[in-house]
Amino acid sequence: CNTVLVDPQKAIRKLPRVQHLYAQLKGRLRNEDDEFDILSSLHPSPAVCGFPTEEARCLIAETEKFDRGMYAGPIGWFGGEEAEFAVGIRSALVKQGVGAFLYAGTGIVEGSNPSSEWEELELKIMQERPLADWHSSIILFN
Repeated sequence: CNTVLVDPQKAIRKLPRVQHLYAQLKGRLRNEDDEFDILSSLHPSPAVCGFPTEEARCLIAETEKFDRGMYAGPIGWFGGEEAEFAVGIRSALVKQGVGAFLYAGTGIVEGSNPSSEWEELELKIMQERPLADWHSSIILFN
């Protein structure tokens, strides 16, 4: 990008069952920039994967017992002169004949209380439970 503008104001986005702290950034691509390369460079988000990203990615691959699949992947659109993407931190993957895989996570940082983080994770995943009414086999990933 020629310029990147970061909104210094952090805001809380309130939704019916959850709220998020967020900040926005905007940039204007140079003509030679490829939007797919830019999107690829932003994934996985260090906020979800960890930092330094490659080191964190290897640690996750070694220690987690399941594949994250598309969890925390970019969700959005390209169109005309604009694009908008977000990180899909609560998501579900439905596989016909298998079930639905529900994904959520918490931010574990220095000073985190593991019990509190686990309670938060359970609360988040329970928000996705209405999918159980829609699909008969649900597999929860905490």
